[in-house]
Amino acid sequence: MAPSFELLSKSLYYAYPTLVSIYYFICYAIATCTLRTTASKDQHPRRSLITFLMVITVLTYFSQVLLILISQNPAREDAIVSLLSCVLVFGLELAVLHETKTPIWHPYIGSFAIGIIFDPLLEVLSLNPRGRESARSFRFLEASLVATRLTCTILILTVYFAWYKRRTQEIGSDSERQSLLRKKGDSEETLVSDYGATDSAEDDSTKASNKGPECEWERRQRIAKEQRDKRLKETGSWWTYAMGFKLFLPYVWPVNNRGLQVRAVLVGLCLLINNGLNVLIPTQIGIVTNTLTNSFNTSTASSLNSPLTSLYNTQDSPKSPSAWDSPWIQVLIFAGLKLSASEAGVSLLRKRLWLPVEFYSERAIVEAAHSHVMNLDANFHDTQSLSDVLVAIQNGQSISEMLETICFQALPNFIDLVVAFIYLSVMFGPYEGFITISTSVLFLYISTTVIARLRSARETEISAYFEEHYVLQSGISGWSTVSSFNQVQYEEDRYSSAIQDRIAKQKVVWVGYMFAHAFQYLVLLAGLLAGLFLAVYQVTHGIIRPGAFLTLLTYWSQLMSPLSFFAGLGRSISRNLLQAERLLDIMQTKPSVVNKPNAPPFQFKAGSVQFKDVKFSYDNKKQVLKHIDFSVQPGTTIAFVGQTGAGKSTILKLLDRFYDVTEGCIKIDGQDIREVDLHSLRAHIGVVPQNPSLFNDTIMSNIRYAKLEATDEEVFEACRAAAIHDQILGFSDGYNTRVGERGIKLSGGELQRVAIARAILRQPKIVLLDEATSAIDTETEFLIQQALRRLCKNRTTFIVAHRLSTIVNADRIVVVANGEILEQGNHETLIAAGGKYADLWSKQIFVKPKGQDADDEGHKDVAKDLNTPKRSTTTDAKEDGAQSKKLNKDGAKQSAEMKTPSGHKKEGSKLNPDAPEFTPRSLQSPMAKTMMVGHDPFSPTPAITSTATPIRIQYPDAPVVTFSPAPVVTISATPINLQASENPVVSLPRPDGRSWTQNTSEGSTDNGCIAIENANKQVARPETEQKNNPRKVSYKIPRYTGARRNQSRSEPSDSNAKS
Repeated sequence: MAPSFELLSKSLYYAYPTLVSIYYFICYAIATCTLRTTASKDQHPRRSLITFLMVITVLTYFSQVLLILISQNPAREDAIVSLLSCVLVFGLELAVLHETKTPIWHPYIGSFAIGIIFDPLLEVLSLNPRGRESARSFRFLEASLVATRLTCTILILTVYFAWYKRRTQEIGSDSERQSLLRKKGDSEETLVSDYGATDSAEDDSTKASNKGPECEWERRQRIAKEQRDKRLKETGSWWTYAMGFKLFLPYVWPVNNRGLQVRAVLVGLCLLINNGLNVLIPTQIGIVTNTLTNSFNTSTASSLNSPLTSLYNTQDSPKSPSAWDSPWIQVLIFAGLKLSASEAGVSLLRKRLWLPVEFYSERAIVEAAHSHVMNLDANFHDTQSLSDVLVAIQNGQSISEMLETICFQALPNFIDLVVAFIYLSVMFGPYEGFITISTSVLFLYISTTVIARLRSARETEISAYFEEHYVLQSGISGWSTVSSFNQVQYEEDRYSSAIQDRIAKQKVVWVGYMFAHAFQYLVLLAGLLAGLFLAVYQVTHGIIRPGAFLTLLTYWSQLMSPLSFFAGLGRSISRNLLQAERLLDIMQTKPSVVNKPNAPPFQFKAGSVQFKDVKFSYDNKKQVLKHIDFSVQPGTTIAFVGQTGAGKSTILKLLDRFYDVTEGCIKIDGQDIREVDLHSLRAHIGVVPQNPSLFNDTIMSNIRYAKLEATDEEVFEACRAAAIHDQILGFSDGYNTRVGERGIKLSGGELQRVAIARAILRQPKIVLLDEATSAIDTETEFLIQQALRRLCKNRTTFIVAHRLSTIVNADRIVVVANGEILEQGNHETLIAAGGKYADLWSKQIFVKPKGQDADDEGHKDVAKDLNTPKRSTTTDAKEDGAQSKKLNKDGAKQSAEMKTPSGHKKEGSKLNPDAPEFTPRSLQSPMAKTMMVGHDPFSPTPAITSTATPIRIQYPDAPVVTFSPAPVVTISATPINLQASENPVVSLPRPDGRSWTQNTSEGSTDNGCIAIENANKQVARPETEQKNNPRKVSYKIPRYTGARRNQSRSEPSDSNAKS
């Protein structure tokens, strides 16, 4: 055979399996990247027939190899390697087809189409008409096998294309008959013929529903997979999906740092040097072995006469050795190579060069993620789980780990495998190359298959581990609850059960991995033994020298590391992608509240605020605020009241620009807050929230957080203004006391006052108070209100409150309901209007409005008396007026028998009419009874003493004013004492302490109420007194002092009597 013809034949033999494998893997990779493998619904009706024909095809290749070996024609090693490679390639395709539920057919069909071209061509080239007669029978059998293989291949292609043509026609006819309206229950994916949802999604959901509640780890994994699948569906391919992570490229690669870039390039050179050392070290071992053999033969040839000498001295007398042939030189070279490949050589240099780059990427990603999260709007922080965000930021290093894995581990290991295949094929022949590549393929296939089957068990094990951790944490953190309910034994049994469950599931995984590692090493051992047998054959036949045997043995042991790496590469990358997916989603989230380009800083002038036709929606569906329109003058106080969820706090969030309005605008001093710089706007706004959040730091640090450059003395002054300074000094560590997580070590009142001190230290121009006195006792509320009074003085103030007593002195009260303004005005105006505010006020002081309850006629009279007084009397006094004198001692003791006041209707009752009227024991006491009434928290607390007997009001040094019992008294905020006696006296002190001029007035009203007007109607008052204290508060007392007795169910009823 001519050399050129022989070279062509050998090239075709090697090209055939190479082209088939390249085509198959490229097509399969493209199908995977474009999601065809997950979206395919192609289920061939003749799949079992195609599988059977593929099995026959693989058997014909293997039979042909056996036939060549039997024919004892070793010169055809190229044909043997080609056929064995075809067995490997088509056998792998058959295995993948068997395990795939919905395969992509074109990689398989294309492989067999290549076989139709190459099989006849190679058979023609292998014909040798001059061969021996005995070889012709083997050639006939070989041709029969090739013909059988071609027949199977043609049948596979015919079956597939016939099905493909019929399927195409059915799709076309179905699309013409497709209804324009989707059937009920059909999703968008089911209408697509080629693509759709995977069955695994249904399986996963079924498993999730059967397993019960998912743990935190399972929830995070599920969310990450859902986000990944959603992104894959949107992008349409794995490649586009992976390109989405280029967002992190500036953080993992030092774009603007040339020094770090040079370091990264040098790291790549170090990796290439390591690849070269991986080849040189085994080669040098063989060289050392050969030099030692030559030296041994030279030194012992003349001295050894033993018969064993001939076993080692298999070569001719060597020539005179040179310096390089000395074993000492070769051993030193080996030592130098080994040192270079060790952790003290190139690896040390590589790690040292890579360390700054690694630190750069880790710091850059975490800092960028933290900065991005901190600059997102309130919508993100209100809707996202804090733990998920923290885990996503901490997992930012998985991006750099993935890049390092691909660039500095996957590529060098791949180069090692390629170099190993080429080196062993050149040094030991094509058989050794085939052994190397077949061992690698089988190792990777078994590893990925076993790992894939253990994935579910591994996830179950991790879930059990987190469940055990949760049981442990919940039991210890909830120790007080466990002990209170005496459930210690239950928690012990629960934790023991969790441990047993985790160990049982862990055992399944560990046993699976043990068998997987066993199979991996069996494959490597089989490849090593095959290679060693081949090397022994070549050494014994003089093809290679003995040192090559040690070279092969050493080099083969180095293949274990890259093969094991590639076996777990897919799982490692998948884990890194899942961890980075959540961070990628966060980094791609755009804040809805952003500064406009070149936005000017906010210029505060006076503090006027205007809401102009403001509309707002959190989700662009349901309107939270509708047509909010009002204006606030500088330095005034406006309060928002209404039911929970009415939109009051949302108004404050819009003003502080936590959200942007959907429609309309908000202006401060004529400047649209969306048009100015956000940071300069918030610098003029101070907020005291309903639930202040403090850092787990000292009190000094928490208060100074509002103004980082503030001095200690400024902090002390702010705390004094907030009435918290003395209390802080009473702590063991004073201002250095740590407040705990979110200020848990402080009481509610202390927490609120610390928040107020922080706002005072900030010295804002506009103050926002969002339920600043919620859930606080009366005494603490009084201290907080005093601090708030100092904070809000001469500042535009917005208050959200549910306790109406805290906002009665606001300049304007706005009633909000369902996102709309129902009414607005001051306290007196809204009470007089009798609208929603009056209803809320009456409910909070436990009095029902007029006509609300038709079941209680007596209460209707009370409501009438309290809501519609005929006359109103006011008494002006200074806020810091003199204390009232002691009760008048001239009053007689209260009568033992209470008389019914005039105008009181006798209640219908079925009780014994001769029974005495029920009188509470508290009213039978001659001592005065003091009641707390709704009041102005910024003024002294008023007190009223009332009885059911006629009451006289006596001014100092003035005649007595007599009126009917239990009146409605309109007075100033100075204390008023009503003595409960037979002839009670009300003492109203004059602000200046002087005696009132004698003047007597008696009167009574029809409804049992008297109104005491300003003192200038009774006596002449100084002009200075008439100017002071324009603020007036109305106090109302029911005219009934005797509590009605509840009727017993056992008593007879009278249908004609009124209840």
